[in-house]
Amino acid sequence: MAALESALSSPTKRELVHRISSLVTLLLLVGFVTLLGAEGSPVLQNVLENGLINLIIVVGLYMFVGNSGVFSFGHVGFMAVGAYTAGLVRIPEGTKIALLQLPHWLDRAHATPLEATLLGGLVAALVAAVVALPIMRLAGLTAGLGTFAVLNIIYVVAANWNSFTGGSTGMAGLPTTAAITPEFSWALIAIVVAWLFQQTRVCLRVRASREDEPAARALGIGIVPDRAAAFVLSAFICGVGGGLYGQLTGSFGPDAFFLPTTFTVVAMLVVGGRYSLSGAVIGSVFLSVISEGLRRLEGGFQIAGLHVPARPGLEEVGLAAALLLTLLRRPRGITGGREVSLVDLAALPGALRGRTRRPE
Repeated sequence: MAALESALSSPTKRELVHRISSLVTLLLLVGFVTLLGAEGSPVLQNVLENGLINLIIVVGLYMFVGNSGVFSFGHVGFMAVGAYTAGLVRIPEGTKIALLQLPHWLDRAHATPLEATLLGGLVAALVAAVVALPIMRLAGLTAGLGTFAVLNIIYVVAANWNSFTGGSTGMAGLPTTAAITPEFSWALIAIVVAWLFQQTRVCLRVRASREDEPAARALGIGIVPDRAAAFVLSAFICGVGGGLYGQLTGSFGPDAFFLPTTFTVVAMLVVGGRYSLSGAVIGSVFLSVISEGLRRLEGGFQIAGLHVPARPGLEEVGLAAALLLTLLRRPRGITGGREVSLVDLAALPGALRGRTRRPE
């Protein structure tokens, strides 16, 4: 009951200052990492762009999972919706009919990168709104299985709707850009939107249902509509990330939005700490660095003249090991489910050796 009262109570001045400090810290962290990556080689810049897109997806996933406590395995499906939507309005006129046999009215549709990204988010939010109310009536593992069913449905539709998605061969021909600015800007926007959502009454009620659902119902909190609102907003952010991904790669298929990607974003959220926005950001940055390091080691390397042969699958094994070690040592993630500021980051190495604390 105390946790429920804490979730519903208005923040004190000190708590508000800490929240603002935490937001500034996260924005500075993302800016610093982006600045470092932007000065690297074209390969490193591409890695940075993919990492920023992963960050957007993880933040979107956190907006629902972290606040509601209901795990979702379906948000990568909304990423797919955003990618295919952006692709349909970005592929040059004439190419659409040749590749996808689209109707003429859709073949003539052409949007700017910003419009395509926003449209991808809006369509993903619309799809989420259709499935939100029935799924939000479920709880616990049942709700998680419901979201996984949504992921499977989207995957099957994308793999078989040849006239709109290209089927199993995928979609190609999207104009690509080499600039990091769109991904960086949207990453900052996603963090700010998630932070602002945390300050709303809807989010407070969703968090209250996470802490004590029976008590929240007894207080008259409408758990289903509040969770549905969080679900739709988080799907919009994931759809935006999908739209950016499609325009970054220029070509993609349904396999890009299935189990491997789902495991990656879920691992990032869990490793960082699923009960805080700081955990979503730090977890995505942390595992993105580890993932890139392991990917380079997969191709083989030399140490002091000793050649180590290629080890395919090292990246997946390494990510799984990182997830397992985090669950063993820090069940609530690196941040312990707390929002961190610059002061907290300075003390983080010592905190990693201590005990976890309950989320705020």
